Amino acid sequence: MMSRMQAKRGGPSKGRGGSSGGGRGDGRITEAQHDEAIRILRAEYYQSVRAAAQDFGRAVKDGEITDQESMSEWVHQTVDGSYWVIYTHANFQVLLCSDNQDAYSEQFGEPPVEGNSIKWAALAFAAMEQDLLQQISAEGLEPDWNNMEEAPRRRPMPGRRSR
Repeated sequence: MMSRMQAKRGGPSKGRGGSSGGGRGDGRITEAQHDEAIRILRAEYYQSVRAAAQDFGRAVKDGEITDQESMSEWVHQTVDGSYWVIYTHANFQVLLCSDNQDAYSEQFGEPPVEGNSIKWAALAFAAMEQDLLQQISAEGLEPDWNNMEEAPRRRPMPGRRSR
């Protein structure tokens, strides 16, 4: 019996090669298995982006981020220190998952190459930074910096003297 996806294509899926699973006994994975793996990886990546956006919102509420400069610094440090940018294998995963895999070239107008080497971390950083900024915006977490009152100073805890 053919699935609807196979019927659309006119026959059974040929798979993508490889040896990590399969349902045909020959070690190859099916296209459906491949698509599911990408869906799961993409969900994991964007879950990290959403978590970072929520951390941004908390940092604004706590007065750690008070203006656009501190926002830029916070976003830069958060992305630069993330698993997705630190590890080369994760750089490739960002580029597979992100809707902004061209962010580096769009931002700098040049290919991310140094000598004969591709700067994978720079590609992943630019993509994830753009994803995070878009998520912050989509969730309405970026304050209106022009109409924002100065962040209130934290009061000392009761029983402690301020110095």
